[in-house]
Amino acid sequence: MQTMLKMLLAERQLKSHSDFMVAYDRCAAQLDPPVPPGYGPAKAQYYQWLSGRMVGLPRDYHRRVLERMFPGWTIERLFQIVDPPSADERAFQPSAPIDSKLAAFLGADMVTRGVTLVYPTRRDAVVVVPENDLRGLLYVSALLQQRIGIRVNFCGGGEAAAYTDRAYIGFGLGTVPSPPGGATRRLFTVSTTDPTIGPVVEHLELSDGTRYDSNGKHHIGFLARIRPSPGLHPDRYWFLCAGLAPRGAAGAGWFLANHWSSLHQWAGANEFVAVLAIRRYSDQTSGLEKLIVGSPGAESREQPSTGSGD
Repeated sequence: MQTMLKMLLAERQLKSHSDFMVAYDRCAAQLDPPVPPGYGPAKAQYYQWLSGRMVGLPRDYHRRVLERMFPGWTIERLFQIVDPPSADERAFQPSAPIDSKLAAFLGADMVTRGVTLVYPTRRDAVVVVPENDLRGLLYVSALLQQRIGIRVNFCGGGEAAAYTDRAYIGFGLGTVPSPPGGATRRLFTVSTTDPTIGPVVEHLELSDGTRYDSNGKHHIGFLARIRPSPGLHPDRYWFLCAGLAPRGAAGAGWFLANHWSSLHQWAGANEFVAVLAIRRYSDQTSGLEKLIVGSPGAESREQPSTGSGD
């Protein structure tokens, strides 16, 4: 058994009690009021923390220091029991030469540890993946396996919500979980009308106030990239391919697979949301309508269409 805390410390190369104490004391000194050096856990308590063999959770200043060390992670999640990576995962090497630009766009975490492609699921029914979402997933899966050769896993949205410590690309609304701690930066929101007052209409609203709905001339898709935990995992991205109409997720998946280079050029290492217009007869007519880069309130950058969505 091991806790999430142990895995996170290993990623930071903090593998001994003495190394941990250096980092612990540094964070403790930043609290208000500060905690003096030497008040961290004794060696026996430290190894109990890593294994999960303890009664209750750390309290008082231990809790505050750990939350300072791992911003966005609650004490409950830090001490959740998790499975260690398998020998195959630890030994994994890409099966094809890595395109450095594509690797930078996807994030180092995805290249070295693999990516999980997430399809939508329902709790009350046998899993049936909508054709539109499946097409988007297949476009991106082909890109990952043919161009960069990284490990690809698949899971449903419910499983993704339970395990947030990995790189995700989701297909369909709700497939990418909220970042740890819930501190997501809202580049966009999706809402629906009240079904009791008429047909359900979905709305996409960007952080600059621009609004799109599902009743327009084209099918609307959107593609978003966020950093779920930028302080702890600056090279981990989550992507979402979704839409407000039947071709939305498929068109977003096709656009990601075929125009990632343009997105990389425009957005760099920043979070972004790209709105796409897709003709009703083909996923491959996805064209860029609008791109917003950065945190909420950042200036939007409108780029020329890269497809034939107009």
